[in-house]
Amino acid sequence: MYARYRRTRSNGVTSYRFVEKCCLFGCNEGFIPWLLGRQVPASQGEPYRWHLSVQDAMDGATENGTDYTGSTLIIDLKPKQKTNLSLYEVMDVWGYSSSGWTPILLHLSGLFVDANPNTTDCKKFGIADEDRDEPIYEFMYLDGSVQNGRLVGRWNAPPASPTNAALLWPESLAYLFQSIRQRTPAALEQIPPNPPLQPTAFGGG
Repeated sequence: MYARYRRTRSNGVTSYRFVEKCCLFGCNEGFIPWLLGRQVPASQGEPYRWHLSVQDAMDGATENGTDYTGSTLIIDLKPKQKTNLSLYEVMDVWGYSSSGWTPILLHLSGLFVDANPNTTDCKKFGIADEDRDEPIYEFMYLDGSVQNGRLVGRWNAPPASPTNAALLWPESLAYLFQSIRQRTPAALEQIPPNPPLQPTAFGGG
């Protein structure tokens, strides 16, 4: 489940207040394609490397009389679980639109990760900076792209299945990993090197 919250900050604590359920994807109602469409340059075609800072993109965005300033997008990863609360704030979205498809990278901040829902009001809460679980990244792909300065396609995520993982060609892979390195360089520096292979009884590594 996806939702829009209002967020305010004071003394190292971010306060969240639930506003409405929403969609992240889909060309008709999804926030991500809607926010992206507001910044696509005229005549932009493929390939298109793009980035959304969700909070910055929301500030000043209006539609049908609704002002989205101060809003953020939150994913409830396990909405049907009654004994587990897992809420993640969407901080950034990067995409590489090419050949009719768009692999995307979500930068998430863990607000509640496998927490006890009985001790938290998920409609109104505060999170101290030191209590965030971050950074967290997720790769996905969307059925849509950019042509002549406009979004084309449905911009939906595919249904869950064992065969719909995001396939990343070198150009998109390089761009998305460069984005991680620029936003949170320490995340890649924490990856330990592979230990050297030990000889086996057959003489190989």
